[in-house]
Amino acid sequence: MNAGKNYLDQGDATNALAIYKEAAALVPNDPDVHLNLANGYLLSDAGAEAIRETDEVLRLEPNSAAAYFIKGSAYLRLLNPEESVKALENSRKIDPGVTATFFQLGMARMGLKQWDEAIAAFQEGIRLDSNRLHSTAHYLLAQSLLRAGRKEEAQRELQLHQSNIEGEGPAMGAGVFERSKHTHARIPFRLKQPESEGVRIKFLDATQEVLGDAAQKFSGPIGLIDVNRTGWNSLFLVEQGIGFRLLRNSNGVFHPHGPTYPARSNADYSKILVGDLQNDRSDDIVVLGGKGSRLFRMGTNGLAMDVSSSSGLNTLGAINGMLIDLDVTGKLDLIVVTGNSNEVQVLRQSGHMAGIGLQTLSFTNITSASGIPATLRNVQAVVMEDWNRDQVMDVIASRTDRPPLLLEKQRGGKLVPREQNDWVGGSAFCAGDFDNDLRPDLAVVGAGRISICFNGGERRDIVVPGGEAFRQLVPVDFDNDGWLDLWAVGEKIRVWRNLGLSGFQEQTAQLGLEPFSDGAVAEIHFADFDRDCDSDVIMALASGGLRFLRNDGGNANLQVKVQMVGNRSNASGIGCKIEIETDGLRLIRTVERLPVEVGVGKHRKLDSFVVHWFNWPQGSAEVPVNCQEPLLAVELTIQEGSCPYLYAWDGNGFRFITDILGAAPLGLPIAVGRHIEADPEELVWIGDEQTFLAKEGVFQLKITEELREVLYLDEAKLVVVDHEPGVEVHPTDKLLPGKPFPPGALMTLYQEHRLRRAETIEGQDVTSALRTVDGQRVSPPKLRAPHLRGLAEPHGWILDFGPLDTSKPLVLVMNGWLRFGGGMANIAASLESSLPFPFPTLEAEVSPGTWTTVDVTVGAPAGKTKTIVVDLDGKLEAGTS
Repeated sequence: MNAGKNYLDQGDATNALAIYKEAAALVPNDPDVHLNLANGYLLSDAGAEAIRETDEVLRLEPNSAAAYFIKGSAYLRLLNPEESVKALENSRKIDPGVTATFFQLGMARMGLKQWDEAIAAFQEGIRLDSNRLHSTAHYLLAQSLLRAGRKEEAQRELQLHQSNIEGEGPAMGAGVFERSKHTHARIPFRLKQPESEGVRIKFLDATQEVLGDAAQKFSGPIGLIDVNRTGWNSLFLVEQGIGFRLLRNSNGVFHPHGPTYPARSNADYSKILVGDLQNDRSDDIVVLGGKGSRLFRMGTNGLAMDVSSSSGLNTLGAINGMLIDLDVTGKLDLIVVTGNSNEVQVLRQSGHMAGIGLQTLSFTNITSASGIPATLRNVQAVVMEDWNRDQVMDVIASRTDRPPLLLEKQRGGKLVPREQNDWVGGSAFCAGDFDNDLRPDLAVVGAGRISICFNGGERRDIVVPGGEAFRQLVPVDFDNDGWLDLWAVGEKIRVWRNLGLSGFQEQTAQLGLEPFSDGAVAEIHFADFDRDCDSDVIMALASGGLRFLRNDGGNANLQVKVQMVGNRSNASGIGCKIEIETDGLRLIRTVERLPVEVGVGKHRKLDSFVVHWFNWPQGSAEVPVNCQEPLLAVELTIQEGSCPYLYAWDGNGFRFITDILGAAPLGLPIAVGRHIEADPEELVWIGDEQTFLAKEGVFQLKITEELREVLYLDEAKLVVVDHEPGVEVHPTDKLLPGKPFPPGALMTLYQEHRLRRAETIEGQDVTSALRTVDGQRVSPPKLRAPHLRGLAEPHGWILDFGPLDTSKPLVLVMNGWLRFGGGMANIAASLESSLPFPFPTLEAEVSPGTWTTVDVTVGAPAGKTKTIVVDLDGKLEAGTS
């Protein structure tokens, strides 16, 4: 790659392309390689090929400012200024400080004869060009000013240009502004491979030390739970012949805690799932059984409440399953494999949410509407992974008679089955990023081998002599080097260490695990139970009893413990992804279960730590590593989206007016399978002669895209209304529950009935805040949970205007501000049957103490600082006040 960089820096596109093509064949999913190819094609004036490569980069890295810049530059070379502007504007938004982007934008705007926009782009580029390297920009700015009729300014720019360069005009080559940081050759991130020897580790049997003689009394399934978030992971399991029991971890030693909880005899319990189902900052426990399951609400005191019957899970027969926020609502659902038919079922959590936590825990079977194929049979297990990297968790189901099936989750839609040609069948499987390319991979146990099915790469096999049958295949970084290793358990224990490009090397004997003479293993779990910074092992034997293996030596490398605190996402962070990058190490881990422990090798500081929450990634830089203290990952409830903002020139600067087109979202879900109907037209009040002034004879407005939404604007008009003093003019547009949307109009109003008194329904006087439009607003007294952003508990106001002549055409005028919740909150709210209709209603007092509902659609402000009108003509009874 360095040779390719040298050729590219020298302007030798032919040799650079030859090298980068070879690199692309070796690492087809490296965005830097494709970016270098795009640069080579741009240099060789092959615009179409450059665009093809930038599209590949954007598939891999959707927010690549460099890819958009090269794409826009290629379109400029192809004389397609319209597409060039689109790409360059995206580059500008992502990285607004690159001078060349503005110069290229200016040229593209000139191609569209958008002289004002071209002028603004050149002026901003010149402002950023502190070293005055581009005198050509002054020439092009002068040309744009001339075409805009601004001759004096154009002459000044020509003089600036001529003072820096001799001659009449510049030689305008196609790449005059292309050289920038975006077109520098990239040397791809060099992923350091694991050390061939690694650290010396032994797994020592410490069963007697940590469990005592009681180890034989207990059996699986096992659930790991940090009861009060202290970092000491305890065990929830079966005390044989008695019931379920919590073994509390006290400084690395387990003791029975609290009562036993009855278990159904012969229930054939097979798996325990742990997660915060109530979003109350305490983990709960689901026990899956072939003849009925259990659900326990766990308190911070370590005592559980059995709510199996009220939740409906007591009749659920399941042999495998997982917790997953399938609908991206902030509540954990269940996907299970049934006990009798080995089918996949989806159980949506339908408990009622109030504030922080759920008042009830219940589940509804939605399998028929989930997209799960009715023909899907013979399933053994399910796991979650974002296989296609669209930031939504997919489901992978293993089958006894065929390779695993990918069930791809569509955002706001169903699961869609996708057969994968390079996957193989087997008795056990797991998923994880085994090559640290930030893509999930699949590992499958087959006859005499374990197949690693790399996402986007070739399949590789680990030969397993003897072809033992394994019950469980677990990806875990037991040596903390930042690479996922593999443990397979069944009749024996086998361990393979991940050596990166060198494949997997068996380490069973070196780890002291051969021979393992305690019998077949039913299940295995990993956690740093003694808090010495490496992951230990707890095993349930198939014949009953537990074994504890202490990791001795793994802490020679460092480990990061992450405590997830979801707010809009589920509180446990299950289904979120953790991405870490530091010198030579880059990895991503999906939070499938708790606890979250990530090895980072010898690195004492992380260059980047990012949590991909369900709504928006959030992270930190320069993060110190201290495995004794969990890294607290708290999801911030920030505003990630907004409608376009409108600004108007007021004589001193551009003043914020409001946001626009809040009633016209494109593709915003309102419920599963339903999107909000868009009302694409809106009239917005801007100002009057005192607040909206001309600048150099021209009235100027600015529309900005503040966050991640994209504006599709077809037409904009400026409407001037001349009216008599004392008359108010208001648009009739507002947010309505649905169609029909009446055409927007302007309503002129006069003879104001001044508000006499206003109070909340609780009796608080709010007259001064509501009497005039002064920026003082009355907010709802209580908001709903963060997952239901934009919704509040029921509230209202009593407005006293005095006696009203209901024979007159009265109009109620209100000014307010609406906080939108977004798609995630909309979906969550649609699944809560207890929530009331979210739009306001209007009641009128027809006699003292007697209120009747007024037959009108009140609607709501379609965003910020909006005035809405409610036509009451003929709607009020006589005597209303």
